[in-house]
Amino acid sequence: MTKLLGCLFFLSLSALGFAQLPDHLSPDEIKTAAATPLGTGFLWLEDAGFTTPSLCKAQMPALFIYTPTGWLSTLSANARRQYLQFEPTPEDTLRALTIISHGCASGTPAGPVCDSITRVVLISDTAGSKVAEAIESHPVSQSWQNGFGASAVCSSLVSRFLLTDVEAVRNSKGEFLVATFNGQTRLKVYTVKQKHLKKLGM
Repeated sequence: MTKLLGCLFFLSLSALGFAQLPDHLSPDEIKTAAATPLGTGFLWLEDAGFTTPSLCKAQMPALFIYTPTGWLSTLSANARRQYLQFEPTPEDTLRALTIISHGCASGTPAGPVCDSITRVVLISDTAGSKVAEAIESHPVSQSWQNGFGASAVCSSLVSRFLLTDVEAVRNSKGEFLVATFNGQTRLKVYTVKQKHLKKLGM
């Protein structure tokens, strides 16, 4: 749960002026989602298969995945903690999967280093037989510094995928993969398995 709340530190969202389309939740659905217990419709996936975790001491590559319910529930809880009124933006109410992706961050004798995430896609298999691009994404800058004053800046990425596009890339098991990139370099492919889908309520 700490990781769920901690990832809010990286968020700095602003309304992008989405038109009210059928792909948005209804007012009743928004109200219900906002009242849902924190942690519902949320999944945290760390790159447990990283062969040299010592290279990512500051931050391991990871994904924070939210269903529409999970996203609104988290925003609502964050507003309550700050004694603010819960006012989701149009983009917050999309029928979309929200994915926040972080890259590896560590340090070297020369200073801190980190991997920026510049693109995230959903795929049906490693061959990319079916691919779903995000309908909206934006970077969230992160700064790292070592004890000698050297610093580095990299970016996590907040991406949104329409649920209809998510359904289109699910394989025969109902699973799908999430691929992260830094420029043209593929950093990591995560598999959202059946057990993960159950946790997300999908």
